[in-house]
Amino acid sequence: MKIEPTPYQARCLAVPESFNLFMGGGRGGGKSYGALLLVLRHVEQHRDRARPLIVRETYKAASELAETLHMLLIAAYGRRAVRYNKADNVFRVANGAVIEVGQLDGPNAYAKYQGRSFTLLVVDEIGLIRELRWVRMLRSNLRAAEGVPLREVRTANPGGVAHALLAREHVNRAPPWAPYETDDGETWVNAPSTFRDNMHLDGEQYLRRLKAATAGDAELLRAWTDGDWNIARGAMFGDVWDPSVHVLPVDYRPPWPLRGNRTAIGLDWGSAAPAVCLLGVQTPGDDGRFPRGSLLILDEVQTADPADISQGLRWPPGKLADAIRERCAFWNMRPYGVGDDAVGLDDSLIDVLRGEGVYLTKPTKGPGSRLAGWQRIRQRLSRSVTRDGPGLYITGRCGLLLETLPVLPRDPNRPEDVDTGANDHAADALRYLEAHITTARRYGSGRHYGMT
Repeated sequence: MKIEPTPYQARCLAVPESFNLFMGGGRGGGKSYGALLLVLRHVEQHRDRARPLIVRETYKAASELAETLHMLLIAAYGRRAVRYNKADNVFRVANGAVIEVGQLDGPNAYAKYQGRSFTLLVVDEIGLIRELRWVRMLRSNLRAAEGVPLREVRTANPGGVAHALLAREHVNRAPPWAPYETDDGETWVNAPSTFRDNMHLDGEQYLRRLKAATAGDAELLRAWTDGDWNIARGAMFGDVWDPSVHVLPVDYRPPWPLRGNRTAIGLDWGSAAPAVCLLGVQTPGDDGRFPRGSLLILDEVQTADPADISQGLRWPPGKLADAIRERCAFWNMRPYGVGDDAVGLDDSLIDVLRGEGVYLTKPTKGPGSRLAGWQRIRQRLSRSVTRDGPGLYITGRCGLLLETLPVLPRDPNRPEDVDTGANDHAADALRYLEAHITTARRYGSGRHYGMT
């Protein structure tokens, strides 16, 4: 086996070790192999002080990566200089370096790394990992003697459960190959690639294979061939989403008073996970811009951690209620509506929120109600474009909703539902609100809240 980096991989190797590296792009670009070359160089440079850790989301994927690393190490050092414990996926090189390859998919996997020290962290296919907090926690294990640079390397393709977070944290920060700082103060370089950067591939043949594999899905083909992150590959609403139609300006205000019209809030409660509350109004008539009965999402209160939007800031109910009341006062609407969470909102929490001046009922649930809710949202988004019925429009104030809704992936085993492992909190709040404001009676005429 001859070690021969592609020009793309050589450019990645030329990025200073003081910068973390995000290798994000299309399929076939040589990202994973390039990350292993970075491991090999780290081992050669720092020898007995080198302790790289490489993780994947599944044990099978980690084991396959370990086999590739094994061949690479043998090519570099010879078979006798590399000891490989296949059961533990641990490599010991004659120069004293120790390399570990493992799984990272949750707290149990993280526990085996806790308290240990590593000098280089490679997270391969990070977009497939459902909870990135385990990656962030693992980063705290980067420790080394003076003179050994600490570094994280990530590889990813567009799509997947972490698409929105990775696009925000890396792709949209700066132009490719230009250093940028993330919210935690770390410096990164985004190093994208496509199959065209891989001289070891037959480009025309590989493109034909990608076209066959995507089966006419233009969004997916663009993601795989061009490494385009501005896509909604496999997204529940990707084919009906048009930001030029659905997104209203940040400073948009309805030309008619909200009082006297159907307004409501929709809350998806969370503590460790984000809580999201959306403020909405149903349009009273066809004013030439919005068909009668359209739903306008005016504002958003959310507790997502800016560093990891899949995690909540653990606000107590009173603090969340204060923020909701403040936003409702701004819009001159009452804090009435609907609320729920993943396991069903507890009556005691509803009572606490009521004591804080936020009045909620639970959504009506029945067989198929969740799937019907997603279908109604799809229908509204479609009608916003065709203008043949009530649509759905969202102001620029709703940052988390706008960031996550367009790329919310389908459940691969149940395509009529969203992937519940993705960041669906804002979408759930929208689903509760849409059902409530469409079917609820006016405030005071029954058990339903929400009409001002």
